[in-house]
Amino acid sequence: MDAPTTLIVIALVAWAMQICLGLLQLKAFNRMLQQMSLKGIVKIGKTSSRWRPRTLVVLAHDANGVIVDARTMRGLTVFTRPKPLSELVHARLPLSDHCLATLDAPVREALVCALSTK
Repeated sequence: MDAPTTLIVIALVAWAMQICLGLLQLKAFNRMLQQMSLKGIVKIGKTSSRWRPRTLVVLAHDANGVIVDARTMRGLTVFTRPKPLSELVHARLPLSDHCLATLDAPVREALVCALSTK
């Protein structure tokens, strides 16, 4: 094989791997979302930055406004998986300023997006 053909084959293999890994990430997110929907009302928020790594926050709260589960996904790659956000579990909505101050800025932004009523 000559050099251009080799580069095209490498690019196609990398593209196929990205698609497969993206589908695995989507499957993990959907599985997490399905489990959280069984616990209560689910709210999802994400950061709006184009240039910084995206952050997603998923909350599940009961009818009394108590957060029963919280997860976050942060990163640029397809290897990002949902991680627990234990600082918010058992907190009551609306969240206090003290509770928000303990979180990172991207998580705070995504949380505000999730809790906003649009």
